[in-house]
Amino acid sequence: MKNDPFFWFKENTLTIPGLTGERLIMHITDSHLHVRDGLSTDEEKAEAERQEAHWMTGKENFARGNGEPFGDAQRISSTEAFEKALALAGELKPDLLVLTGDNLDYMHPAGERYLRSRLGGYGGKFLCVPGNHESESCEGVWSLGVRTCDLGGVIAAAVDDRKGTLTDGDLAELERICGEGKPVIVVCHIPVSTDLCRSEMEKLGSYFYIDSRSEDENARRFVSLLESGAVKAVICGHVHGYHRMEIAPGVTQIIGSQAMAGAVDLVTVKGE
Repeated sequence: MKNDPFFWFKENTLTIPGLTGERLIMHITDSHLHVRDGLSTDEEKAEAERQEAHWMTGKENFARGNGEPFGDAQRISSTEAFEKALALAGELKPDLLVLTGDNLDYMHPAGERYLRSRLGGYGGKFLCVPGNHESESCEGVWSLGVRTCDLGGVIAAAVDDRKGTLTDGDLAELERICGEGKPVIVVCHIPVSTDLCRSEMEKLGSYFYIDSRSEDENARRFVSLLESGAVKAVICGHVHGYHRMEIAPGVTQIIGSQAMAGAVDLVTVKGE
């Protein structure tokens, strides 16, 4: 599968002092699925077809704008792209598969059925977060609250930041997790902008990030927590282009590009 011309990969290494061994995280984001099935109404089928056609052009425009690969191999449907990504995960067997939002282009019954079926049958560990195109929960795929996966000495914590902030409860829970002493990797949808990376993030436009200078108190607390040192990395999406940067000394932010156009991040987490 790694030789499939549909895929293009970014290899990332995260070094965390004190860890032993290696863990592999496979990251995909912004699949923007448009699904129609035998239970879909005619109206639902028509909407899925309309959105699929829209994104066939949209994903190419994002790729061209970001100088990323795009050709005939990427001109496949959103469900075909997602099936390829799941097959790749089945081949690579990562320690954790993370899906950082806009899994569905919009909430629709066939899409929810499809995600529940495909991820329910995946067989490996996964964390899926909602994006700004999605609702706060999708039974069997993502749910309310902060969800975690212990990768043996490092905690992956999935949070819902799709509204550009966190709820009081989610923020308190993330603060509790960060206070337990284990290094944390935060999995979310929207990247953050801090003093250290603001010049780079501002090039993308304010729609695409949560700013440490936000007027929203919980947004500011969230970014401050990410800068605090307990969090070692942020893995996210939303911008439809790959970026890697430090948001604070020793804290890496990996922003994945669009999975519907073949982008996959492979993140190796290891000790010094």
